[in-house]
Amino acid sequence: MARKVVMSDSSVEQCAPQGDQFEIDLIGILRRRKGLIALGLFLGVGIASLYFAVTPPTYRSEMEILVLQRSGSLAKGAASNGEVEGTQTEEDVLSTHIQLFTSRRILAAAIESANLTELASFQEVIRNNGSPIVFIQSHLAVSKGGKGVAKDAHTLKATYESSSPVDCATVLRAVFDQYAAYLKEHFQGTGTEAVRLLTKLATENSEAVRAADKELSEFMSSTDLLWDGDTTQNIHKDRLRRIEEDLSRLEEKQNATVSRLAVIQEYMEQNEDKGVSDLSRLALLSEAEVGRLKLLFDVTKGDSGSEAFQAEQPVRRESARAEYDKYLELVMREKKLTEKFNDGHPSVVSVREQLEVLRAFIDRNSAKIKGTLDLDRMDPEEMLATYVGLLQHDVAEGVKQREQLLSRSRQELKAAKILEAAEIKVDSLRSELSRCHSVYEETQATLKELNFVRDYAGYSTDVIGNAEPQDKRVWPRLRILLALGLFAGGGFGFLMAMVADFTDTTFSDPDDVGRVFGAPVLGHVPQFPYVKESNSKGLLPMHPTVYAFHRPRSKEAEVFRIIRTSVMCAVKASGARVLQVTSPQPGDGNSTTAVNLAVSFAQSGRRVLLIDADLRQPRAATLCRETPVPGLSEVLLGDVEPRDVVRETAQKNLFVVVSGKCPGSPAELLGSVELKNVLHVYAEQYDFVIVDTPPILAVSDAVVVVDAVDAVIMTLRITKHGRKAAVHTKQLLDEHNTSVVGLVVNGVGLNRNHYGYKKRPGGDGYAYSTARKYADYYVDSEDDSPGVAEESEFDDAV
Repeated sequence: MARKVVMSDSSVEQCAPQGDQFEIDLIGILRRRKGLIALGLFLGVGIASLYFAVTPPTYRSEMEILVLQRSGSLAKGAASNGEVEGTQTEEDVLSTHIQLFTSRRILAAAIESANLTELASFQEVIRNNGSPIVFIQSHLAVSKGGKGVAKDAHTLKATYESSSPVDCATVLRAVFDQYAAYLKEHFQGTGTEAVRLLTKLATENSEAVRAADKELSEFMSSTDLLWDGDTTQNIHKDRLRRIEEDLSRLEEKQNATVSRLAVIQEYMEQNEDKGVSDLSRLALLSEAEVGRLKLLFDVTKGDSGSEAFQAEQPVRRESARAEYDKYLELVMREKKLTEKFNDGHPSVVSVREQLEVLRAFIDRNSAKIKGTLDLDRMDPEEMLATYVGLLQHDVAEGVKQREQLLSRSRQELKAAKILEAAEIKVDSLRSELSRCHSVYEETQATLKELNFVRDYAGYSTDVIGNAEPQDKRVWPRLRILLALGLFAGGGFGFLMAMVADFTDTTFSDPDDVGRVFGAPVLGHVPQFPYVKESNSKGLLPMHPTVYAFHRPRSKEAEVFRIIRTSVMCAVKASGARVLQVTSPQPGDGNSTTAVNLAVSFAQSGRRVLLIDADLRQPRAATLCRETPVPGLSEVLLGDVEPRDVVRETAQKNLFVVVSGKCPGSPAELLGSVELKNVLHVYAEQYDFVIVDTPPILAVSDAVVVVDAVDAVIMTLRITKHGRKAAVHTKQLLDEHNTSVVGLVVNGVGLNRNHYGYKKRPGGDGYAYSTARKYADYYVDSEDDSPGVAEESEFDDAV
């Protein structure tokens, strides 16, 4: 039975707040607060006009200056990068010129040279103990570049503002004259001083070159270094390198001989007891070693004419030649060393020792071979023994040669280190000489160029727009002031309008009310005129404020029929039948609205049950002329059945259940499950059940009832500070996840705007207040009888 109504009307969706989104109705603010905005515009224009009237006029003079950097390449007839006079001037150069133009030095010189203190504008500054330089700086402005496509032009634009147009031009010309004079004097004096300094530096560099060259020559003559004009040569280092190479080769040969001897001796020792065959002995010898032994055997035997000797002659010849070449080499080497060194020189002594060793070896082996070889051939054992003797001789000779080479290496290393220190000194002296030469050549080239282009250095400053007195003021300008005044005044006025609008707690229009509750306004109930409760016929069957019963054709009753139709449209889709009528606070007319709405439903042919759920201050029973007991409280307590408290009223199809006796805790009683059960029973017996409850903010009774009904109709009276109460009410309903099906605005005055909406300008009144526009249509009829009303065609369709 308890079906909550969710409005699907597009108007409700537009009025409903979207989460926490904050919306500002700018058009509405402009419409409602147009007076404040107009006041702001008026103040802005007034202040601007007053400023224009009291501010003295200001005039301006302008001067355009072309700044070009002079290039020495023009005077020389060529340039390394193809640039000539008028080449690009860097941005930082123009910035430097701006700083120079406005510097205190230039301004002080301009004041003194042109007697600017005699001008009227400066006399006033002096009388006020002001500084003329500061006064010029505050009124002088210099910018670079042009406008539009010429924004990168290498020009300066100087402007000066003053109350006198003649003074503007005079001051600007005086400042420029001093600026140009400073540039000319500065760069010419700088060029002359630079030439003098470079000439002195060139002389000093020339002396330094000569001194460095002399020092290098003297040192070279005192050392053993060889000089070929470009590089130095350390002969001891070259000798040391060759000795190291000889040692390396000797080590390789000695290692091979020792390893060969060790292999043969090891083999012989291992096989001494077993006996070694001739073939095994011969297998230990290589082909070259056998040839060497055979040559020695043939020489000692003397059988040079045999066929075998002739066949082996080429090999023996090569071996003998090798021995002979080695002997000749040692003899020639001894001869050369003797010519170069004395007899006690280590190299000479080493060569002679080698010759003695070689002669002793040949003599010893010749005698041995001659004494032992009596046969026609040498047997393998003798050959192996002879070869071992040769290897042992080679090892001994290698040791002796290595000792000699090491001795020579130490001597040459010591001498090479001594010359190496001299080489380092020579390299340092040569570097210093080269540096002195380079500095001297650069100084000469710079001095030559500086002497040549000295007259073309610096900057050229040409005036392309001279300063002239101007009769047209630059400030204040009325159009600009008025525009600024309108803009500032409009902004100030709009700011005041927004502040006033956001601090105003009064509803501005029906849409404003709908935005708070997220529901549409179903109707505006006009303020009822006072009606007496008695007439000539006696007590009325219903209270006089029930206009839907007493005057069904009146404009007041028609408003309730409009509300009835809107409610029926809203609840048709959901099938809601139990409707709660409540209000934010007391005095909003929710009971009167509930009774009139119930009568209007009954007049349309629906069976309607009106329940007075205000257990504290019941009002519906009074309006229907019913006694307050027994009623709803007795039903909820279980004292009576629901059908026993239903009473008929003077209006056909309208039944009422009064509040009953007030219990000790009405909120707990209304919040019980019995209320839902009772409403479910009544909903099955009647077309609509309308529940009148207390105001939501007054007590908690109405809030607990919302969980037992299908839809809520909110009535409220537009008061000056009603927005806060409405917002608080909406928050309480949101906590119970309850939607409001529609709003009914009570007490709308027809002929005044007291504590109500701000009336829209240019409109026909309020959006839902049709009573004024169609007042003539709803003229009361003389035979308008209570409880009779014609159903509209729209009601039949619903």
